[in-house]
Amino acid sequence: MTSISERSGVTVLYGSETGNAQDYAQFLAKRLKYFGLKPTIMSLDHYPLKNLVTDTKFLIIICSTTGQGELPRNSKKFMKFLLKKKLPSDLLNHIELTTFGIGDSSYPKFNYAIKKIHARLLQLGCSELCTRCEADEQTPEGVDGYYSEWETNLLEALKKKIQGIPLTYDETVLLPADNPVEVLYNEQDIVTSDPSTEVSLTRIGDGSTDLILGSVKDNKRITKEGHFQDVRHLIIESENLLYIPGDTVALYPSNDEASVDALIQLQPHWIPIADKPLVIHGEVPFIEGGLIDKLKLTLRSLLTHHLDIISIPRRSFFMTLAHFSDASTEDGEREQEKLREFSRIEESEELYNYANRPRRLILETILEFQQNLRIPVDYILDLFPIIKPRLFLIASRPSPNLVELIVAVVVYKTILRRVRRGLCTKWLKLLQNNDKIVFSIHKSNLKFELPNYKYPPILMVSPGTGVAPMKSLIEHITLTGIQQDLYLFYGCRSKENDYLFGDLWDSLKSQNKLSIYPCFSRDLDSKVKYVQHKIYEQHELVGDLILNQNAILFICGSSGAMPREVRITLVEILVKFGKMKNIEADDYLMNMENTGRYLQETW
Repeated sequence: MTSISERSGVTVLYGSETGNAQDYAQFLAKRLKYFGLKPTIMSLDHYPLKNLVTDTKFLIIICSTTGQGELPRNSKKFMKFLLKKKLPSDLLNHIELTTFGIGDSSYPKFNYAIKKIHARLLQLGCSELCTRCEADEQTPEGVDGYYSEWETNLLEALKKKIQGIPLTYDETVLLPADNPVEVLYNEQDIVTSDPSTEVSLTRIGDGSTDLILGSVKDNKRITKEGHFQDVRHLIIESENLLYIPGDTVALYPSNDEASVDALIQLQPHWIPIADKPLVIHGEVPFIEGGLIDKLKLTLRSLLTHHLDIISIPRRSFFMTLAHFSDASTEDGEREQEKLREFSRIEESEELYNYANRPRRLILETILEFQQNLRIPVDYILDLFPIIKPRLFLIASRPSPNLVELIVAVVVYKTILRRVRRGLCTKWLKLLQNNDKIVFSIHKSNLKFELPNYKYPPILMVSPGTGVAPMKSLIEHITLTGIQQDLYLFYGCRSKENDYLFGDLWDSLKSQNKLSIYPCFSRDLDSKVKYVQHKIYEQHELVGDLILNQNAILFICGSSGAMPREVRITLVEILVKFGKMKNIEADDYLMNMENTGRYLQETW
């Protein structure tokens, strides 16, 4: 049995696309620290793989599943390493493992990612610390219900393995900061002329080979003025670009000056030090896209370029924030207890009603509790989440000099009647021609590469801005002279208001280079409202393409109802056209997925 005074060798790794799995991992790591352990916490891809052999005794992995059973972006490198055939079957026989998956049972490959990771680690010699848990977002108890039971089993298992773990802990104790920040009070203020752009560009100097410097060539609205949805066509110029249809661009947005100033004003002790130089002690947390130039590091620049202050606060945020509420008064004590309540798994409904349902922001939370809140600068990297890059599928055919994006500006009202604007799209909308911009290029789940000798028909289903990668693929095929039949099922609200690139589709149709099947859900004279209905209207064509011509199917757009309804429609077509039973049609589509003929990218 291991002593708690020794290095525990507990490692918590996460694979997270939206931040949900990451928050559970951070919450668990904080809980383990309260129990006297010293867990390491990182994303799967950021964890040094040699440490699996040298430093890890208890391995805990929390991972979500995205798309069609895909691993999150920050876990694919880890899985690629595990799949190396030369790895011996006893490589990790010193590790005890447990895993927690987050998935949605309405998707065919439910919790596929964690199943793949768990199975492969067992093949490499890991033994089970406690049973794997596969949480289902669709159930009434939600992910929290699964997590609570799994964490209880995990703690019981660890207590049997490690001596000295207490039965309970005191949640009022403030743990030392993991990434303490020091203000250099005696140094001169660092003032930049344009903090929103100039400082962000200094990321490139951190040695990252992924970052690309570009400039805005055009940023225009392509939906009709007066239409509720502002969709931007952003064109970025650069040099030596390498990408193919299906690739994505990552943008690195910043918070607006007004929001940053508002937060600083809510913590008056920050005002005189907002522009003083900062030093980060210990290991700097992983920031995708790199840290800005350390010579420009201030509280203001951190809040502007790296710390997400307008996202919805998560459980781990409240767990830390509660420590900074002054409980010396009756009001302060009540507010501190309320913050602690939001951090408890058993009070998940309270957290949902306060934060998630009204889409309340971190900035608004601090405003509401400001009277008794005093946040030490030392803890800002422990408290605030890091701004994540936003990924957009490329809309242009491959070019060494420019890349195009289609981006819907996010604006909506909450149940509190407050207007919300997306962090990235609010920033992107304000970009002017010739503005400098930092970006990077990545692969997505859409793999458009085909052998040169194989040109099967391509069926594309892409409502709204999901048409971006289809535009890239269609232009690439038609402009390179490849003889390949292309079928596009496109859906939007109105032919007049938001039929994106309608002129292009009509032109290609007139040249017999594209078969286009649009539908307009809000036009009164439109008999067919949604893409799934248009697909069924063409059931003989679609059935023939899939069953007789081995067509490849690409689906891209919003997650939720659309991809599910499209799949249901395809099953109906296979049953009708192919004389199959429902289960046979399901199996046929699953086989299409497994062989790369059914590809989906949704968000």
